[in-house]
Amino acid sequence: MAVILIVDDETSVRHVLARWIEAAGHDVREADSADAALRDVETHPPAVVFSDIQMPGRDGLWLTAQLRKHHQTTAVVLATAVSTVASRISMQTGVIAYLVKPFTKAAVVEALSLALQWHKDAVISPGGSTP
Repeated sequence: MAVILIVDDETSVRHVLARWIEAAGHDVREADSADAALRDVETHPPAVVFSDIQMPGRDGLWLTAQLRKHHQTTAVVLATAVSTVASRISMQTGVIAYLVKPFTKAAVVEALSLALQWHKDAVISPGGSTP
């Protein structure tokens, strides 16, 4: 069982993701902003962070940059409503996978699988796994 942190300012999105990820057997925590997520990560580093890109205040890209600097073994999955932006961002920011809203349960499970494998590899070989 892995710890997964879901970061989104929309409560309904967080709850759907939490339900799907918990059904896959993982422990889920939630944060409604990038700042709240970073505070949570500082005390309880998760294996994976699922984060929305666009949120009030600091966004998911800022959060990703902080995670890459300070929590290199935490995998990041970003979600966006803008499909043309997603592929460009995913390769430039150390993101393991991205989801385009509205996403399906199958897409979430696939992204989770990729992120957990990346996290496992990063723990075994720190520093060499960041995309």
